[in-house]
Amino acid sequence: MDMDQETANALFEKGACLLFFNAPPNLEFGIDYNAWTIGPLFKGIKMIPPGLHFVYFSATSKEGVQGMRTGFFHYFESKEILVREWNPQTEDLRDETELDPDQIERYKINIRDFDRNMGPYPLVPSTHYDKWTKLTNYITPGLVRRILPNNGKVSHLPSKTSQEENLLSVKDKRRGKTIEKEEGMEFTPFDIRQSFPKSATGDEITRWSLDKSWLARDLLSRVYGNNHKILLGEMQLAFVCLLMAQNFSGFNQWKQFVHLLCSCPDLMQSDPHIFIDFIDVLQAQLDECPEDFFRDILSENNFVAHMLQNLGRDILPQQEALKSRFDKLRQFLTNRFKWELPESDEEEDDEDAPVVVEM
Repeated sequence: MDMDQETANALFEKGACLLFFNAPPNLEFGIDYNAWTIGPLFKGIKMIPPGLHFVYFSATSKEGVQGMRTGFFHYFESKEILVREWNPQTEDLRDETELDPDQIERYKINIRDFDRNMGPYPLVPSTHYDKWTKLTNYITPGLVRRILPNNGKVSHLPSKTSQEENLLSVKDKRRGKTIEKEEGMEFTPFDIRQSFPKSATGDEITRWSLDKSWLARDLLSRVYGNNHKILLGEMQLAFVCLLMAQNFSGFNQWKQFVHLLCSCPDLMQSDPHIFIDFIDVLQAQLDECPEDFFRDILSENNFVAHMLQNLGRDILPQQEALKSRFDKLRQFLTNRFKWELPESDEEEDDEDAPVVVEM
């Protein structure tokens, strides 16, 4: 679908701009699903649709080797002009706090002078932008400020070795040791195993350990103002941190949310609409997983499979809307990953993981 003139005009009026100065030669520069190797005349991106975007770059060495991808999330307001400048010492961006405010003001007043050197945000064909909005539609400016307080910046592990150490420290967590977290990420902390109130009786501990509804309701009221869409927004932010910035804390937080929301039969009975929205979010995410990533990471210990079997098992026969949404997800998994989820009413052993169907 090509962008019509009306949309183009609206974006010209309402769209935001990112001015980007002093980029080194051969910098790979990207926004959302679009990346380019930029030339010497490049001064930024214009006509950015208002909303959340991820801006990233990686420098190419003299030998032509691509560096680590670094980036930041920013919630662009309509007509906003964001100014960033490359700092060759740190191979990173200076943000506005490090720039001269008068200079920034002059740039903004003279924005038209840069017009020829700014690329338009690619909206034709609209597939990339549509995918991006699907993955981020619940992320609010407040979530970005809270979870990425460092001006939206996403850090990730500097070297291979610390990645491995980090993987080890994640494994240690099961034995009760702490997990290192990438700095600058403030995901909502919760422990899926501590899913009952502090004052819980023995019976309550048993009940809410199996059914995580108490924990989900506690998080909803304590953290998300009883708005499940903001909770799903954090799940989306965790996933795009993983997808776009290969960020490990994002992956852990995402898994925690999936685990939580696939283990709440009581909440599912009282608020089935939460779970319809959750399945929408999850399906859009799985659709964006590269095949090998899905096979290697998400199918590790059949994590996704077990979770979805729990979810399917908890849907009551009279919950028709939820049931039909879940069946669509099941069909999607078969088409996209050649994956069959066993029907939930068959009691299956752990051995009976989902079967890969040869199509």
